[in-house]
Amino acid sequence: MRAFQNLNLILTLRAAVLCLLIIVFGLDAAVAQQPGPSLDPNQGIQLYKQGDYDGAIKILQDTVSRNPDDADAWYYLGLAFHVQGVSGAARMPFERVVQLRPRSADAHAKLAYILILANEPQKATAIAQRAIELGDLSAEPHFAIAEASLRTHFANPGTHPLELVLSEAENALRIDPNFSLALLTRSFAHYHLKQYSEAAENLKSFLALASDNEDAKAWQEHLIKLERQAHDSQSGTNTPAAQTTTFSGREVTQKVRVLSKPEPSYTEAGRKAGVQGTVILRAVFSSDGQITNLYVTQALPFGLATSAIKAARQIKFTPAIKDGQVVSMNIQLEYNFNLY
Repeated sequence: MRAFQNLNLILTLRAAVLCLLIIVFGLDAAVAQQPGPSLDPNQGIQLYKQGDYDGAIKILQDTVSRNPDDADAWYYLGLAFHVQGVSGAARMPFERVVQLRPRSADAHAKLAYILILANEPQKATAIAQRAIELGDLSAEPHFAIAEASLRTHFANPGTHPLELVLSEAENALRIDPNFSLALLTRSFAHYHLKQYSEAAENLKSFLALASDNEDAKAWQEHLIKLERQAHDSQSGTNTPAAQTTTFSGREVTQKVRVLSKPEPSYTEAGRKAGVQGTVILRAVFSSDGQITNLYVTQALPFGLATSAIKAARQIKFTPAIKDGQVVSMNIQLEYNFNLY
C-alpha cells in the first residue's frame, strides 16, 4: 500500500514538473514570437535629413514592413537608397509611393530616372511625362525622355527623331548644367547627326564633371577620335588610313572568324544603380590579329562602357581574307548587360 502511495506521489510530482516546464517554455516561445518594439519612422526621416542614410534605411525598412501604406516612410526610404547610388533598391519604394500618392511629382521623376537606367524606355517615358504634367521641375524626367528616345532610335531608326533627344537633353541641362549623363546623351545625339564638333564639346564638358569617373580614360580616347572626325569633317579630308584598307563583311571572301570573345564584367556601381542595356562598339579586326579603332556608338554609364571596351580588346580571331590575302575588316560589337 505504501509503495503504491509512493508511486502516486512520484507520478504526481513528475506531472507537476512537466506542467511547470510546459508553462515556462511555452511562455518563452510566446515571448519569442512577439514582435519587438516598433521603431519611430520620424526618427528614420530625421536620420535621412541628417545624412545618416544607413541608419535611416534600417528604421524605414522596419516601418514599411509593419505598415505598407506609410507613404512618407516609402518615400524617404527611396531617397536614402537613391542618394547613395543604389537606384536599383530605390525602385520598389518609389513605385509604392506612386501607388499611394499618384500626384507625387518627385516620386514620378525619380522613378523615371531609375526606369531608364533599367533599360525600360517606354515605362520611363510615360512616368517622366507624368512627372512633368504634375509640375516636377527637376532635370531627371527630361533626361529620362532624352535617353529613352535615343535608345528607341537605335532600336528602330526613324521612330524617335534625334532632334527630340537634343531638345530634352537641353531641357535637363538648362535645369541642372552639371547633369553629366545628359551631356553624354546629347553628345551621342550630335554624333549620330554627324555633328562631330558639337559631340566633342559635350563630351569635353562631361569629362570635366566626371574626371574621376570609371569611364574617364575610355572617354578620353573617344574624345580624341571625335575631335579627329570633327577636324576631317570641317576640312573635307579623311585622315584615317584604315578607311582605304579596311573592308566590310560584304567585301571580303572570308569573314573574320572569332576564336574567343570574353564577356565583360558588371561594375559594382552599375549593379547598385540597376543599370541594364547594351553597349555598342565599332572596331577594326586588323589583318595582324589586333583589335584597333575601337569606337563607342551606344553607351551605358557607371563603368559599363569601359568594361565592354576591355572585353573587346581581349577578343581572339582569325583575320578576314580577300582575294587570298588577309585583310582588316570593320565589325560592330554588342555587349548586353542584364541583371536578371
